[in-house]
Amino acid sequence: MTWFNDLSIRVKVLSISLLSLFGFLLYLGINYYATRDVAGHLQQLQNSDVPALQLINAQTAQVGVVRDSYARAMSGRDTAMLANAESAATALQAQLSQALSADTRAEQLRLLDSFREYNRYANTLARDVISGRLSADESNQRMQVLGQLQRDFDSQQESFKADVYEGFSKKIGDVRQRNDDVWMLGLILGTVLAVVVLALTWLITNRMIIRPLTHAVEASNKIAEGDWSISIVTAARDELGNMLHSIQKMRDRLKSRFDEDRRAERIKTTVAELANQMRGELSLDQLAENILNYLVPALRGQVGLFYLPDGKELVLKGTYAFTWRKNLSNRIPMGEGLVGQAAMEKKQIVLTRVPEDYIVVSSGLGETTPRHIVVTPILHEGELCGMLEVGALDSLGPEELEILKLSVEHIAIAVNSALSRMKLSEMLQQTQRQADLLKRQQDDMQAINDDLEEQAQALLTSEMKLQEQQDELRKANEGLEEQAQALRASEESLQAQQEELRVINEELEAQAKLLADQRNELLEKNEALHASQQVLEDKTKALEMSSKYKSEFLSTMSHELRTPLNSILILSNSLADNKHGNLSEKQIEHARVIHSAGSDLLTLINDILDIAKVEEGKMQLMIEPLDVSDLAEHLRRNFEHVAQHRGLQFHVNVAEGTPPTLFTDRQRLEQVLRNFFSNAFKFTHQGSVSLNIGPAPEGIKFKRIQASQGPVIALAVKDTGIGVPQDKQDLIFEAFQQADGTTSRKYGGTGLGLTISREFSQLLGGEVHIFSEGEGTGATFTLYLPAGSPVAAQDEAADRQPAEMVRMAASTFAALSETASRTGGQKTLLIIEDDENFADVLGELASEFGFRSVTAHDGESGIDMAREARPDAIILDIGLPGIDGWAVLEQLKNDAVTRDIPVHCFSGHDESAKALRMGAIAYYKKPATLDQIKEAFGTIESQTEHGIRRLLVVEDNSVQHSAINALFEDSHVDVTVCTTGQEALDALLRESFDCIVLDLSLPDMDGFSLLETIHENDAYPNVPVIIYTARDLAREEEAKLRKYADRIILKTDQSADRLLSEASLFLHWIESKEPAKSRQNDASSHRDDVFAGCKVLLVDDDMRNIYALSATLEEWGCEVQMANNGLESLEALDSNPEINIVLMDIMMPEMDGYEAMKRIRAQERFKKLPILALTAKAMRDDRAKCIDAGANDYITKPVDTEKLQSLMRVWLKRP
Repeated sequence: MTWFNDLSIRVKVLSISLLSLFGFLLYLGINYYATRDVAGHLQQLQNSDVPALQLINAQTAQVGVVRDSYARAMSGRDTAMLANAESAATALQAQLSQALSADTRAEQLRLLDSFREYNRYANTLARDVISGRLSADESNQRMQVLGQLQRDFDSQQESFKADVYEGFSKKIGDVRQRNDDVWMLGLILGTVLAVVVLALTWLITNRMIIRPLTHAVEASNKIAEGDWSISIVTAARDELGNMLHSIQKMRDRLKSRFDEDRRAERIKTTVAELANQMRGELSLDQLAENILNYLVPALRGQVGLFYLPDGKELVLKGTYAFTWRKNLSNRIPMGEGLVGQAAMEKKQIVLTRVPEDYIVVSSGLGETTPRHIVVTPILHEGELCGMLEVGALDSLGPEELEILKLSVEHIAIAVNSALSRMKLSEMLQQTQRQADLLKRQQDDMQAINDDLEEQAQALLTSEMKLQEQQDELRKANEGLEEQAQALRASEESLQAQQEELRVINEELEAQAKLLADQRNELLEKNEALHASQQVLEDKTKALEMSSKYKSEFLSTMSHELRTPLNSILILSNSLADNKHGNLSEKQIEHARVIHSAGSDLLTLINDILDIAKVEEGKMQLMIEPLDVSDLAEHLRRNFEHVAQHRGLQFHVNVAEGTPPTLFTDRQRLEQVLRNFFSNAFKFTHQGSVSLNIGPAPEGIKFKRIQASQGPVIALAVKDTGIGVPQDKQDLIFEAFQQADGTTSRKYGGTGLGLTISREFSQLLGGEVHIFSEGEGTGATFTLYLPAGSPVAAQDEAADRQPAEMVRMAASTFAALSETASRTGGQKTLLIIEDDENFADVLGELASEFGFRSVTAHDGESGIDMAREARPDAIILDIGLPGIDGWAVLEQLKNDAVTRDIPVHCFSGHDESAKALRMGAIAYYKKPATLDQIKEAFGTIESQTEHGIRRLLVVEDNSVQHSAINALFEDSHVDVTVCTTGQEALDALLRESFDCIVLDLSLPDMDGFSLLETIHENDAYPNVPVIIYTARDLAREEEAKLRKYADRIILKTDQSADRLLSEASLFLHWIESKEPAKSRQNDASSHRDDVFAGCKVLLVDDDMRNIYALSATLEEWGCEVQMANNGLESLEALDSNPEINIVLMDIMMPEMDGYEAMKRIRAQERFKKLPILALTAKAMRDDRAKCIDAGANDYITKPVDTEKLQSLMRVWLKRP
């Protein structure tokens, strides 16, 4: 059966099928022949016995007819009836003469003879009776004889009939018996064949298919469990045999791959540990020592040397187990020896069979010579930055060489970083020197400018003289013309005047020569002026480059300072919390002092960056209306407790006649006043500090403020402190300067506060004045600002900085509306407010208005509740703990689930423009009166009462009609279309609408006229308006539209989506189908269950940051995985795709955070992975760059752990 085992499974299955088919055909054949036999017997019955039965039945009736005919013929002496009898008898004889079966042939012939005899006698008797030749006696006698013949025929007929029936019954029984025998034979034969076929099939399948499959499954399970020793045996060459051979190959390859992975893991671990040894700000000597101390044992080496290039030589920087000898030097020229040659070629050299006197490995027991030497150059971007020499007693295997190859790359980066730090320190010193030089150059440039002005003045004087001489020359020419005419009139007069003409010509020649000299002198001065201008342009470019270098330096130093500061603040804060309870009070106080000092350093860094932003014109302003009384009250609340703490009187006064509103940037204004207050409280030990706000006094001379700017407000901070000497009043506004600048000064501080205040005041269009009579008399710092108007403030801010950086307050747009409540008929109101008392008041009022209120006391839980409950409206406080109300509002409007919920904001600051611009529908300033709060609830109630929203489209283009209808087709919005302005006005009087979409080009009136009519006539309702037009609007037209319209959309290929989005804000027809979930205890939202088991990928190249942040994250319950650069972060995500969130540093070697985030977002599986950017860069546009690169949010170093916790909680809870 070996040949059968080698057949394929297909052939084996086919063989079994053929065997089964053969048995079935054999069974059919036997059954067919048996059935044919039975059919033959039945055919025989049909051919012989059935006709006999038919004959018997027919002759019985025919005999009756013959007898009856003879009887009638004799009784009636009817010859016709006799003829009938004869014909019937003839027919009967013919029937009896038919050939039947051989079994009945003899009986049939006897029956025929008996009938013939009867018929002959009856015919003779009938004829005699009919002829009358017989007497009665003879007739009776002969009738008796006829009766006897009749009885004999009947007896003979019954005997024949009995024989025929008996034979037929016997044959039927034989056929039935034969049929039973055939059925029984088929049953037995079919059963035997089925059993044989099934037995053969099972035997073949079990031995040649099932057993090999079972063996294959067992082998696969063993391999899956990691048992590589499983024996796989097969002799067959069919598919199962091939499969077992494949499993055997798979086992061998998996074992090989497993061994290779283990080897690669060892290599990777070794290289990672080496990188860990090189972390930190190490000197070159420390770095060399750490490299050799770890790498040489890892390579199974016994001795090692580390060199650094120094010009055309290599300098020995570190050794491991090296024994110095007299003939060796610590400096090796390039190209000399193995080390020098490898350095020059930048290739690795491996030396075997080392001479006995080359180098020794010594210990306390003795010394020996290494047998193998490996000299490896360390290259960074193709440049040599070091040499590594390792000696080993045994040869280095492939694994050790691979470790060395990978380690060299990390060593090169570490060495290059150390060299960069050295160069950066040198550049810092050089930058300081360049700054001093630049100051001197600026002084020289000023002197040159003065000289140029003097030269320009002299040049102007020369030009005036030249003009006068040209006038004189013209007059002389006119005189010559007159003299020429006189000469033509009279020759005699010409003769007399020749001498005079000669004299005049000589004078003209002298004047022409003088004119030429002056022109040459003018050309030379012009050339000198051009040269001076070129020098000035070159110096200006140099100044711009210096400013650029300064910005780059500030950005770099911000990173370098914030990076260590991050670790200081995080770890000191963690120590101060003393969560493990193992620190003394003194140690806790030390930690708090460290944290306080770090915070002060961070403030100093921020101040320096603020100055840099102002100097570069990159400080961003937000001009908005500011209530002066609100500002005064806010400052009084903030500084009153400071005055009480220092035992000083504190007053805030607003003079009569002060404009109620000031258009400025509130944040910058408050920062200037805080700096004034800070100095006042610091330098005042007794007496008072006061703020006086009022119109500027008459007679003040301003340097920057023009009279055309309107009224000027003075904000004066006055103190009774130490005062400022007259000679120091200008000095204190310079950076890092104080009135007392000695090393023994009494008061601390950086001296940046007043510098920032001066720069901010100029940026706001104002100026700062100081008044102090001298030491001990106190001082008054006054900020003068023009009250201005919104337009004037905007134009002035635009003159001081790029237009795109000025964010003016947007006009208030109409309130949004929402569909009917989704909470079983009762409307739901979410209150996000940290003041529990105010939240209770809002909750009670909500109940009065028929709302079911849900309260959240922080931004994170508020966002979660909004997503889960889908309330009908939200009341949001701006000043929240953790993430503030602005961040909550931004996330609500960026989330598709909560985007369309109307939000009403409450805040102590007047920032309505910002709130409305971010998507809020109403803004209320605290403290709000009860009537204002009820008005807000009335607005919310009216917004939730309507069902289907109604939209009025004013557009004369039928194509646009169809497009807008199709846009809102599935939105449950009733769209009414008007083609003219008058139709729109009539529709507004006739019906109510929730929003208007208006085209400016109408047949009867333009859109401006229509808007003015609606705005000026109280009969028309106040409905939100969206301008949807293809017209290119001028600035004046757009400004005019902003007075009446809430949105302006220009028709483009993509404008339809924006129209749908903007209209949905006003119509608010997007409705969630999900039921609101019941709220649990509010405190549950503050639990940190979200961090339990959370897998965090921390990407940072600074070991101190990794240590500090990982310790904090682990305390929160997170599982932290670390990566040192962008490349490692990609590898970490590939190997661990279940990471929940990524904390990404920006400035890293090999691959920075921007590139890493872009590559992460390029993978579809990480599209929604939360990424938080952590960076020490704090310059302009850093946040935008991080968001564009793929970050979800941004946090600057030093990291505020509470803010980090809030951000992580928000993004981890997002769906």
